[in-house]
Amino acid sequence: MQTVTIQSARRRLLFPSSYYDHRHDNYHHALSSSLLLHPLNRRAANAAALSSSSHSYDEEETPRRRYRPILYYGQTCRYYNASSTISYSSSIHQTFSLPTIITTTKRQISTKNNNNNQSSQLSILSKEAATAPIDYPIDQRFWALPPAIAIHLSIGSVYVYSMWTPGMSKTLGVIAAAPSDWTHTQLLPIFSTAAIILGITTSAMGSWVETVGPRTAGMVGSAFWSAALLTTALGVETHSLPLVYLGYGVLGGVGWGLMYLTPVTSVMKWFPDRRGLATGIALSAFGAGAALAPSVIHALVDSFAVAPQYIGDCLLTSGVHGEAASASLQPLLVELTTLSDGSQVIASNSPVGEAGTPVVVATEADVAKSSGLVTTGPGVYAIGTGDTGIAKAMALLGSLYGVLGAVGSRFMQIPHPDWKPEQSTAIICKEEDDGSTIQEEESSKSVTTTGTTTVVQSNTNNNGLPASYVTTNTKQFPLLWFSVFGNATGGLALLSSSKLMLTDIFAGVAPEIVTPAFSTGYVSALGIGMALGRFGWSAISDVLGRQNTYAVFGLGIPIVGMAPYLCHSVVDVMSIGDVNGVVGGEVVWPYLVTFYGGSVLAITFYGGIFSVLPAYIADLFGQKHAGAIHGKALTAWASSAVAGPMGLAYLRSYSYDNAMQDLLHTVEAHDASALDRSFGVSISDEEAIQKLVDAKTLTIEKLIELAPAGTVDPTPFLYDTTCYLAAALMSVAALSNLAIRPLDLSKELKNLEAGKKMKV
Repeated sequence: MQTVTIQSARRRLLFPSSYYDHRHDNYHHALSSSLLLHPLNRRAANAAALSSSSHSYDEEETPRRRYRPILYYGQTCRYYNASSTISYSSSIHQTFSLPTIITTTKRQISTKNNNNNQSSQLSILSKEAATAPIDYPIDQRFWALPPAIAIHLSIGSVYVYSMWTPGMSKTLGVIAAAPSDWTHTQLLPIFSTAAIILGITTSAMGSWVETVGPRTAGMVGSAFWSAALLTTALGVETHSLPLVYLGYGVLGGVGWGLMYLTPVTSVMKWFPDRRGLATGIALSAFGAGAALAPSVIHALVDSFAVAPQYIGDCLLTSGVHGEAASASLQPLLVELTTLSDGSQVIASNSPVGEAGTPVVVATEADVAKSSGLVTTGPGVYAIGTGDTGIAKAMALLGSLYGVLGAVGSRFMQIPHPDWKPEQSTAIICKEEDDGSTIQEEESSKSVTTTGTTTVVQSNTNNNGLPASYVTTNTKQFPLLWFSVFGNATGGLALLSSSKLMLTDIFAGVAPEIVTPAFSTGYVSALGIGMALGRFGWSAISDVLGRQNTYAVFGLGIPIVGMAPYLCHSVVDVMSIGDVNGVVGGEVVWPYLVTFYGGSVLAITFYGGIFSVLPAYIADLFGQKHAGAIHGKALTAWASSAVAGPMGLAYLRSYSYDNAMQDLLHTVEAHDASALDRSFGVSISDEEAIQKLVDAKTLTIEKLIELAPAGTVDPTPFLYDTTCYLAAALMSVAALSNLAIRPLDLSKELKNLEAGKKMKV
């Protein structure tokens, strides 16, 4: 028997001795006289096939007369997703109405032909261009992952915002914060702003993403993300905080939302049978982007950074105070004058430096955080003479990430609405004796045709509750919302300030270990943990279940809640000094490893929250509108991104002010004239001291220099309140998750349909 595969229809048909003309995208049947079709039937078959095409033919090619031919065929007529086969046998003859065959495929053939003829006129970014054929091979669906991975690698760097904040807080001073430099309280809300815009974007534009398709949505998102980094770089270079908020906060939030949502919803459609694994693979790239970015940022910043001009040593950094500062030492020191706004300049009588030059004073701790940029040590540095390298590095990465996201968006692909990897619900088309056709639904894994019964599969992607109904009429959605919010708050607080947090806690007690390079490695480790969590927990959830997986995330509660105890313990141990012959940084290692490992484990939970979430939503509410519901659910993440970073900024600032007051009392009790000698203000003048603090002239590091030996640096304790609050919110999240009960989806769909009929 001779057969030829015909590719034009969404279902491939095998016709005897027929051939397919790819140039015209039509069926042309050269039916051999040796086959079992009556000559009249050949003409009718040609007419039916040709009339399905959008091409025009003359009267001879497409006769107008209606034929009721007889087709002799073999025992079976099977219709599969990948292919449909009509097998012929010369020994078995039965009559079968040809129009019945044509009816089952005519709509698909016509739609495919119309799409093919219009494809050349459609943009390569359109949804139609991104939609794969209905017979797309199942084993090739993994090719949908690389473009999604490229997009998430690009946007994943948004999580390493903490790599930018140390340099952004010293844009003018470079080695130490200048009076006009931004504070962490001003900078951390930028990340929260981006998260708020992300929530608004995903909620408001989730349906738009579904409408325009992944290529357009991804391309627009890439353009916004690239513009965000370029605008932020301009804001840093010109020292304009509103531009930074507009760039990273607003434009970055829009790009973040589109570049996050687009790959997730697209990949889930390709893997309705393994939603957790699929989203885990795609979202692990998001974590991989966060893991790779710190090293790249660190290298670029170091290559573009320029050290500020070193003027000389001063009384505060010389290591001698009070009467020890003899007259013989004075000609070697820079004399400083404190202005009314709390800033400092070189005094007119200074033996070193040009009078009136605005300066910053860098302590030993400041130099240790400079990543080797400064080799001249502590002392006085001129403001505005160096460059942190932040602006140039950000501009370069903005261009590179824009290109990477655009390339990934160009090759994004989604399955045809009727494509699916496995049978779930089938529509049975039966021809009655009177020629009429009836449809029945049946669940079946195999698709066969016996007699005159043809099984045509439907797609589970077409089942689900609308987002508007889910958010207003179900108890499961608000519980899921709180579960995401509570779990994400602690993770976002850590991610938004991870480098700062590690430096504050451990750099003071082990500066030889916790260097800038070590801190960068820590940020990368958190990114790796997030990537592993996104992939691992999503895959585990396919076996363990979504709700049970979320319950496991409750293990993060003791990790976060016990962090302050760990910090106090390491400081207490270091204050003792020699411990069983072990001195210095060696004592810190067990505590540092515990903190390091615990925070990475906690971040895997954070990554798992979002990779499991799309599948959790699809399991609860159905796949059809999962993208739009996902967008609504991400408002919980946006809220946590406000509560986490902004809450941390506020609580850290509050703790910092209290620590400053305690140190001022300690310095006053030790040497009441110390502030007057170093800063020209009396320790009893609270208004002048507050100006010094606001101008960043007086810091914890500088007060430690004036305090008596053995004074404990309170910097590691600045995050105690934040950790306790985060642990409490995570406890609420765990309880919310346990309260979620499965939803009877079929019942809810019937209720929804009944409600629509009543309104009509």
